[in-house]
Amino acid sequence: MPCNCCEITDNTFTEAEARAELRTYRKRGPANQTRLILEAIRSLHLKNADLLDIGGGIGTIHHELLEDVAREATHVDASSAYLKEAKAEAARRGHQERVDFIYGDFTEVAADLPRADVVTLDRVVCCYPDFHRLLKAAAEHSKSALAFTYPRETWYLRIGLRIVNFFQRLRRDPFRVFLHPIAEMDSLLQREGLERISLRRLFVWEMALYRRTI
Repeated sequence: MPCNCCEITDNTFTEAEARAELRTYRKRGPANQTRLILEAIRSLHLKNADLLDIGGGIGTIHHELLEDVAREATHVDASSAYLKEAKAEAARRGHQERVDFIYGDFTEVAADLPRADVVTLDRVVCCYPDFHRLLKAAAEHSKSALAFTYPRETWYLRIGLRIVNFFQRLRRDPFRVFLHPIAEMDSLLQREGLERISLRRLFVWEMALYRRTI
């Protein structure tokens, strides 16, 4: 049976939204914050890497990195709709045999997954209430690097996300968006043996790249 997280995610991230996002990707390429992750990973000059994409959505990161950086990828997502579109796009690109698609909450399935050279989380921690558990499991699976995006700690996002969550409550929708403390996330990853080597910002999103030191 799917976990409660998966049920919430399936209700929030629908097939219509997944198809719309895929159409936009095919027309315009990766979203701006995703481009930051791709640029950061490519700056490491890795070849034939194993990729673990947590909450990979339509699969943009592995669609791109399988072209030049990654040998194979594991895509974990709690949205069956987004996994369906990611699989279709992988097949269209001829990469389907190089991607292992896993449906579920990453923290629930992490113990069954192998470690990877590169771990990515694009707009994932903001959808997850327990960032400690999520990032610890992600860090433990990273052999070399980890890159992730998250909302910036700014006054306008604090207000904006409160408004979003207020309307979520009015609709009786259990899905929430979180603005987790960046300093605490950084400290957690450092304790797991990762060092931040790159930090880039957009108006809403921040991208951090970490390399394993121990």
